[in-house]
Amino acid sequence: MRNGVVNMSIEKNMDPRVKRTRKLLQQAFMELLQEKGFSSISIQDIAERATVNRATFYAHFLDKYALMDSIIREQFQQFVLDRLAAAPDRGGASLAVLIRATFDFLREFHHDCKPSDARFDPLLERAIQQELAETLLNQLKQAPASNRERQVPAKTLALVVSWAIFGSAIHWARNGQTPSAEEMSNQVLMVFTEGAVCPALGLLAEERA
Repeated sequence: MRNGVVNMSIEKNMDPRVKRTRKLLQQAFMELLQEKGFSSISIQDIAERATVNRATFYAHFLDKYALMDSIIREQFQQFVLDRLAAAPDRGGASLAVLIRATFDFLREFHHDCKPSDARFDPLLERAIQQELAETLLNQLKQAPASNRERQVPAKTLALVVSWAIFGSAIHWARNGQTPSAEEMSNQVLMVFTEGAVCPALGLLAEERA
């Protein structure tokens, strides 16, 4: 458990009553978020809308930030899983899907958020980046043994790649969302697949000369 969040693999084994209560709290929060904005929502509001008491809320989440964090993480996980399931089974497809899913999710996320909720955007964006890094790490661990012979540890590789994808996507989402999500996703993918980073910077060749 992390910040009151349970990942999807653990949630599958959760007691149905616990899972149902979590979903009630998440649904109540999302309804309230559309009505009055994050800063105006109290724990009592959430508990009343979900028809539970405050003690029940605190048995599942530390506070409303942890509740929102759980919603964002689970939505992003499902968003990615749905797209990976529909992707063709060929080399490079998973990375392309992850990149595009990140751009699409952030576009919807920023579209749905109210201007008054901007102050907690960084907390939620961090949750998305962390979930992206975990997804990449899991994929690296599941890769064939012949593909795992690398000098850089999988965890470091997942961290760097996730920030490269997420940083590009968040800059795009905050700055007019141009060019299109498809075009930007393709450009980011090319940075990885064509090895464009070091040649473009011309750094390693100079240092090793």
